Amino acid sequence: MKRRLAVALVAAISVGVALAGCSSGSPASSGKPSILIWADTPRIPQATEYQKEMKGKVDVKIETIAQADAQTKIALANRAKKGWPDIIFGTAADTAVFRDPSNGYAADLTKLVSKKIFDGFGQGNSDCLFDGKYYCLKNDLANTVLWYNTKIFKQLNLTVPTTMQEFADTALKLKGTGYSAGAYGDQLYYAAFLQSSECPLAELTAENTVRIAPNDPKCTRVAEMIQPLLDAGVIDKRSPFDAGFIKDVAAQDKVAMTIGPSWWGDFVIKPAASWNVPAGEIAAANMPTWGTGKDTKSGAYGGGVFTVSSHSKFPQAAADAAVWMTTSDWMATASTTPTFPAYGPANKLWEARISKDSYYANNVYTAMAAGANNISQVDRPVRFPFVAQFGPTLVADINNGKSLSTALDDYAKSIQGLAPQSGYKVVTK
Repeated sequence: MKRRLAVALVAAISVGVALAGCSSGSPASSGKPSILIWADTPRIPQATEYQKEMKGKVDVKIETIAQADAQTKIALANRAKKGWPDIIFGTAADTAVFRDPSNGYAADLTKLVSKKIFDGFGQGNSDCLFDGKYYCLKNDLANTVLWYNTKIFKQLNLTVPTTMQEFADTALKLKGTGYSAGAYGDQLYYAAFLQSSECPLAELTAENTVRIAPNDPKCTRVAEMIQPLLDAGVIDKRSPFDAGFIKDVAAQDKVAMTIGPSWWGDFVIKPAASWNVPAGEIAAANMPTWGTGKDTKSGAYGGGVFTVSSHSKFPQAAADAAVWMTTSDWMATASTTPTFPAYGPANKLWEARISKDSYYANNVYTAMAAGANNISQVDRPVRFPFVAQFGPTLVADINNGKSLSTALDDYAKSIQGLAPQSGYKVVTK
C-alpha cells in the first residue's frame, strides 16, 4: 500500500494529475492550494472539468474509485495516518461513519459553505445533516416514481395508479396477460415499498439510539399489500437487473409498470444493453402514495454525496470544490451528468434536457420533481451496514421464495445484531 502511494505521488508531481496520493503534502511551488478528489467513474467528467477551470489557481488531482470502496479506502488512510483525499464521493451512510469520532475523516461544512448554498438544496441535502451540522453535500437525488408503458396501458385499458392500493389493484389486472408490474428482488423492494411506507428500520430517536421496528404498522402493511402480487406472479422476485428477468420479461417489452428511481429511465429502461424498451412508450407518474397528508412519501434508490476531509491542509479550497461539484452550471448541463441534481438551481438547468427528451412519452421531469423533496426521512444514514445487509437477508429471502414478512423479520434481526457493534442502542417498539 505504501509503495503504491509513493509511486502514485511521483506520478502526480510529474504529470500534474494523481491517480493516487496524499492530499496533505506540500502545495505547489507557486503557493497554490493543492487538493485531491476521489470520485467514481460517472463523476470523473465533473472533476476533470473542475481541474481545467482551476488551472493556475488550485492544483487539482483526481483518483477514480469505486463508490463501494469509500469506507475501506478511508480506513486504510486512517491506519497509515496519511493519504486522505480532500474530497471523496460516496453515500450518506459513508459520511455517517466518517463523522464518527472513531473515524474522524468528515469535516463540518457548516462554516465552510455559505447558507445560500445550503438553502439552495431545500430538503435535498437532508441526508448530510447530522446533529444540526452539515458534513457532506448531496450530488444527486434518486427518489422513486411510477414508470409505466403507455402502449400497454392503452392496450389493456388501464388507468395510471395514484395510490398504492390502486397500484396493487392495477397489478392484479395483469394476471394472465403476460405483462409484469416490475421486479423487486433487490434494494428496490426497500426503496419502492418499505421506505416509501416509512417503515422504521433505521430511525434515529437520539444520537446513538436507533429504532428497528419491523412490527410497526407502516412495515406490516407493506407485506399485506405486496405479498398477493408476488403470489399472483404479477411482480417478480428477481432483481430488475437479473439477466433472466431482462431476457424473459423486460427486453420483451412486457413491463407494464414499475416503481423505480429517477435514473431508472435513462439507465435501466432505455439502454439497448438493458431493458431496451422502444422510444415513445415510457412515461413517468407521481409516486403512488400509501395514504394522505404526511403519508405520501417517496423512497430513494441511490443518491451520492461529496464529503470533505477534516485532514485537508486547504479546507476552504476543498469545500469550494465540493460546492462546485454539486452546484455548478456545467455539472447541471453536461451530457455526462448522470441523474437528477440535488441542488435546486442546478436541477432547473438539468430539467431543460430531460423534459425535452423525445425518448419519453411525457415530460418525466414533472413526476421526478414532485417527489424530490418528499423522500422519507424516517430511516437515517447510520454507521452499521444498513444497505449492505439487504443482500444476505432481505433479498436472499425474497429470491428464495420466503414470505415478505419473514424476509423483513430476518433482515431486522440481522441489523438489530449489527447496530450495537457500531455503538447504537436498539429499540424495537
